[in-house]
Amino acid sequence: HNTELPKDAPVKKLNFTLTGNMNRYVWSMDNKVLSEVDKIPVKKGEVLRITIYNNSMMRHPMHLHGFDFRVINGKGEKSPLKNVLDIMPMETDTIEFLANQEGDWFFHCHILYHMMAGMDRVFAVGDYKNPLLPDKEKAYKMLQHESNMPHFMAQNDFATNGNDGEAMLQNARWSLGTEWRLGYSDMHGYEVETHLGRYIGKMQWLMPFIGFDYRYRKMGMDEQETNLFGQKNRKDTRRAVSLGFMYTLPMLVNFQAEVYHDGIVRLSLMREDIPISKRLRAGFMVNTDKEFMGDLKYIITKNIGIRTHYDSDMGFGVGLSLNY
Repeated sequence: HNTELPKDAPVKKLNFTLTGNMNRYVWSMDNKVLSEVDKIPVKKGEVLRITIYNNSMMRHPMHLHGFDFRVINGKGEKSPLKNVLDIMPMETDTIEFLANQEGDWFFHCHILYHMMAGMDRVFAVGDYKNPLLPDKEKAYKMLQHESNMPHFMAQNDFATNGNDGEAMLQNARWSLGTEWRLGYSDMHGYEVETHLGRYIGKMQWLMPFIGFDYRYRKMGMDEQETNLFGQKNRKDTRRAVSLGFMYTLPMLVNFQAEVYHDGIVRLSLMREDIPISKRLRAGFMVNTDKEFMGDLKYIITKNIGIRTHYDSDMGFGVGLSLNY
């Protein structure tokens, strides 16, 4: 049937790019989650024409509350009406609807965790007064908070050569992470590294950070180690503050560069969770302090695995890996 909208209605045009980072499970529109934007004001009686480009590698079924929209697909006056449009990777679609119903209307990806991560917007049509919602601004801030809630994850390997693990608290932009290696002897010692950083850039591949490195071990006579730049790095007891950045390279390899307060420079390459098979994962780390690590992990359940690894400081180990 004929779905044309009134030709004399004013038209408001919007453009959205669906963005995200699959590695971090961050999903956004125009590189901003809901907590970073205001409602979009729309005058009652306007035609809202929206062009959407999916610049991610996942499909996004975009859903509009309160209205059916026309999908502009070359069918002219018989353009189909929908309230959900599944937009494929690298696809561009245009939709339009007559905003003739006042209210705050939610527009979001219908994949739940994409919506909760922030791939959504609110269209404020007219100046709607809801007697059941006396403080609309407070309600909107509560909705924004839901789109950027912090999440916690941790893992630890109980291995034959020590405990090796990490914990991380993140939201859409900020990341606080700590990793540790705790040996069973003074020679293996123990080490804790902590980084606080903020992801920036269109695809959030870059994270500047500040860090703190604490380590202790007994290396006997050879208390100094020389890195690839010829700098002496005392590792028997080390407490150092750093500034640096981490950048995600192709194949999800992380490049990390940092400078410590004593002038020592460290460059690292690392990647975790390299898929070898359905249940087997690999990882590696190498840096200019002449440290290196390689590991293999067999996944038993989503929270339990068996991991074996070789670490240049702690040697070979195998044990039970737990993650949350």
